[in-house]
Amino acid sequence: MANEATATDQYVRREIEKFGVRYDEQGSSHPEIAKALKGASKQGKSGIGKPEFVMQISDYLIVIEDKRDNDKLINLTTDGSIAKDIPSLSGYAVNGAVHYANHIVTKTSSFDEVIAIGITGDEEFHSIQPVLVSITEEGITEEKLPKLIDLQELHPDNINEWYSVNVLKEYSIEQKRIFELQNVSKELHEDLRNYASLEGENKATVISAILLALNEEDFDIKKLTGNKYPKKTDGIEDTTRPVIDNDGMRILKAVKDYIASEGVMPEDKVNILLTKFSFLETNVRLNEKNGTLGVTPLHYFTKKLQDKVIHHFKQNTDYDILGNFYGEFVKYGGSDGNGLGIVLTPHHITTLMTELIDVLPTDYVLDPACGSGAFLISAMNRMTKLAKNKDEIKHIKQHQLLGIELQEKMFTVATTNMILRGDGKSNLQLNDMFSVAGEDTQKQKVNKILFNPPYSQGKTDKTLTEINFIRHALDMLVTGGKLAVIVPQSTMVGKSKEEKEYKKKILEKHTLDMVITVNKDTFYGVGTNPVIAVFEAGKPHDIERKKVKFINFEEDGFVVRKHIGLIDDGTAKKNRRYLFDVINGNEENYTTKFMVKSTIQAEDEWLHSFYYFNDEPPSDTDFEKTVADYLSFQFDMYTHGRGYLFEEVQDEE
Repeated sequence: MANEATATDQYVRREIEKFGVRYDEQGSSHPEIAKALKGASKQGKSGIGKPEFVMQISDYLIVIEDKRDNDKLINLTTDGSIAKDIPSLSGYAVNGAVHYANHIVTKTSSFDEVIAIGITGDEEFHSIQPVLVSITEEGITEEKLPKLIDLQELHPDNINEWYSVNVLKEYSIEQKRIFELQNVSKELHEDLRNYASLEGENKATVISAILLALNEEDFDIKKLTGNKYPKKTDGIEDTTRPVIDNDGMRILKAVKDYIASEGVMPEDKVNILLTKFSFLETNVRLNEKNGTLGVTPLHYFTKKLQDKVIHHFKQNTDYDILGNFYGEFVKYGGSDGNGLGIVLTPHHITTLMTELIDVLPTDYVLDPACGSGAFLISAMNRMTKLAKNKDEIKHIKQHQLLGIELQEKMFTVATTNMILRGDGKSNLQLNDMFSVAGEDTQKQKVNKILFNPPYSQGKTDKTLTEINFIRHALDMLVTGGKLAVIVPQSTMVGKSKEEKEYKKKILEKHTLDMVITVNKDTFYGVGTNPVIAVFEAGKPHDIERKKVKFINFEEDGFVVRKHIGLIDDGTAKKNRRYLFDVINGNEENYTTKFMVKSTIQAEDEWLHSFYYFNDEPPSDTDFEKTVADYLSFQFDMYTHGRGYLFEEVQDEE
């Protein structure tokens, strides 16, 4: 087909030109490909086949066909294969591209596989469907691959990883990096216990101190040689007298020097950190040479962190390394983490929530229950990427990221996390968020809040329910500020008198924008079914007119893999793009099974399942899933102190 100067052609051409590679239009300058396209007309005649675009990136041959209309992407037969009839070849983008790819793999000796791509739409609204066409001794195979968000996934800098993930089914670079860190955390978990008899929070404290020390320019691991004693008159150390220097002291000196070199951290916060780290100087096992290791445990841990971890911080990853170490360290203990309602938020959720409230470089972001600082790290990463210059980045790191944390051990982890990422000032408070007045945070211009409040704290004290955390956090924002929070589904139910009252108070002053039901495995192993709620502060909810978006995003593309945890199954990026297309009104072909818009009342259950009505006859599978969902929901309620919802209530006179 002659190359029409359509918006689609122009869009595709602009994207290809970003690759910086040679490409052909309406054919190929490669002699072998040009010969293969003879007789490849989509009209079934003997004419020459003329693909819209043909290019080679490294060893990958790419053939592209495009169509203007989004309903002309692909036509499948009843058995799900790509249709080969003439109307399909000429009328649908994928079918035409696959047709040309078949000719190339069949008639050339240089190319046994081709990435055939069909594209429809334009720069704003488009669909990009790749198909891998390959030839083997058994014949030709056509494998439909996950859709692309944009063509830049095939940029020369990205195509090797894209191919590894989508064709070879290997893990992405980011996933491999996370697996490496997870393995290191498991090793350290065992090492800290075996060589130093440490448990829980003390493990995280040791790691935090060492990571800070490793950033001090003059710090030298070789000087971690164990205890040093005063010398006798004959020059021999007198081991009967107190130690005058040891590895813990050397590490703490490096920490002090590093923090001092940053020059902006308040003295009171420095003292909190140093007090928390002080046991490194006095712990005997940490500072004595271990017979198995041949060095002190502190030397051994420091070397491992230098070799396997510190470079990840320098790569500016927004993966919460320390938080995930902490999660591993307390996973098997009964007193450190979950007993305090501490549930660490996965990386893909923190980044999703920063996007949901559109965190910008001009924003002042607060996490009022900041835990390890994961939300602040994701916010920092997004803000600095969007920043215009180095001065703006410096201001973001030193002034625009604020946190409050009640638990001293988590405060230590969060402070270390932020310092390691260049936030030398560390605007974190060791405090109870309920003790911080909204007027104070409003004076600090806080206009975005991201947080994950402690779970299950309201069983005996109703003021500590998740919904009251949300209410107080909203009062900390300036008018028009946005809040995104992840909580158990039960938080949005609000059946108790106190919770109903909190929900009512929220709507009297603030607006609920959306509630997103997310993957039940988001906090796998914890037994919680979460939702993300987004609010706008300082604007009373219009009960009569405001339609809230209720979204079912349980199928987000993340699955649990044994021994690994929660990973992307290859569809997460596509699913996330679809979510935002629906939210932003760029995708109209969604069903109420995915999103429902509805007005609300305080006494409603603010959940997609409450407003969604499925008028399709249920199948056996649907029935089984509904029962399973109900039992899971009931378990969630009981574990969060709301089992009373399932008890019969006598009518009050």
